[in-house]
Amino acid sequence: MSSWLNQHLQTLKLVLNRMRNNLFSTLMIGLVIGVAMCLPSLFYLAVDNLSKLTDHMQKDTEISLFLKIDANADAIQQIERQLSENKAIERFHLVTKEEAWQQLQAKSRSNQDINEAVSQLGKNPLPDAFFIQAKSADPESLMQLKDTLQSLPNVELALLNTEWVKRLSSLLNLGKKLISIIAGLLAIVLLVIIGNTVRMQILTQKDEIEVSSLIGATRSFIRMPFLYAGALYGLLGGLMAVMMLIGIIQAFNLSISQIAHLYSNDFSLSLFNGQLFLAVILAAISIGWVGSYIAVSRAIARYKIN
Repeated sequence: MSSWLNQHLQTLKLVLNRMRNNLFSTLMIGLVIGVAMCLPSLFYLAVDNLSKLTDHMQKDTEISLFLKIDANADAIQQIERQLSENKAIERFHLVTKEEAWQQLQAKSRSNQDINEAVSQLGKNPLPDAFFIQAKSADPESLMQLKDTLQSLPNVELALLNTEWVKRLSSLLNLGKKLISIIAGLLAIVLLVIIGNTVRMQILTQKDEIEVSSLIGATRSFIRMPFLYAGALYGLLGGLMAVMMLIGIIQAFNLSISQIAHLYSNDFSLSLFNGQLFLAVILAAISIGWVGSYIAVSRAIARYKIN
């Protein structure tokens, strides 16, 4: 066990020394990997935070529940009790017909045309109404809740404007598909870049590999330093991508905080997304390892190493 561990440590030390001796090219490869990993991560952050932003815009998912004109106090209490028991409802409040009439009269005083129209009504035509805030902004959940509320006794109309929700949901779904496509294409590009980088290293060490094969080195022994190199390139690129993401998020937050302040909102991008950062680093390491494995396997087959 100790000899196996010592062999891996010696190989890792050898690879690190080679990368240090070629520091500029190592940093350039890491930068390319970092930029390639950063791009889909930014798209993911945009879609993820846009989804979270809808939670800050819950007012737009409000359902207006208008009761029948002849609904009495008992009917209103019964509906209020049913709304309290509905787990899909975040909160609600009642605006009585008297309160609505007073609000309409107050607003009409500033507009002569509206004031004349209200004066001609003679009596209050407005119904009692509940204004309901749903827990979810999902279009299907909202429509189900609207249909449930519409079926309640003494309810005249349940009104919900879901057009913006449907559009946003469609855009978010499209964004997720685009992220998968972009991430897949960039992964292929990185496999080619890392594979070519390792292939160039193999060419420079061709004589060393052939000598090692002649004295009995196994395929796994020959592969080991190149696999470590690919994984380390990926690790370096992943760390660079994380640093880029943190810098970009910090820069965006300065602008977003100003915009959010104008709308009396405290929305901001999360600076540290541990799951995303870990996924970026692990994905970069995996791509580096796979790219190296493909390149060195082809080289071993070309040199006919047993």
